Amino acid sequence: MTRPPRKFPKKKVAPGQGKATSSSVKSKILKCGSHHLTKVRNELRSVGLSLSDTSGSVQIGMLLRTLQYLGPRGINTKEAEGCGYFRIATRIQELEEAGWHIAVPKECIIGVDGLLHRGIARYTLIGRRADFTDPQGSLDLGEPS
Repeated sequence: MTRPPRKFPKKKVAPGQGKATSSSVKSKILKCGSHHLTKVRNELRSVGLSLSDTSGSVQIGMLLRTLQYLGPRGINTKEAEGCGYFRIATRIQELEEAGWHIAVPKECIIGVDGLLHRGIARYTLIGRRADFTDPQGSLDLGEPS
């Protein structure tokens, strides 16, 4: 004679406790759809931070001013692309080479395509690097013989 399996009652867990649920994970994902991109673009335009053309020098100058304006909020790759920036990672690298310190944490977003994108960079300006030295100035090529 076999015994039926025991059923244990489900424990109730207070919100924010226990395992992460799909609803708690979703709250940390930014919906970066067309409505969000339009809001970002309009905000930057209203304070005079929209791009006038797509040349690299204009993008670098405007990106620095944009990062200064946005402060700890920063801008992610998709938001920057929505504002007209091309090759944002390259522009960030150029700013870092010019002596700026920029934090690059990663985040998950739901893009305009409705898909989940993991590891999207969010760029936040920390400030000028005090220890910055020109890499070309630090090369020791020795004395010519």
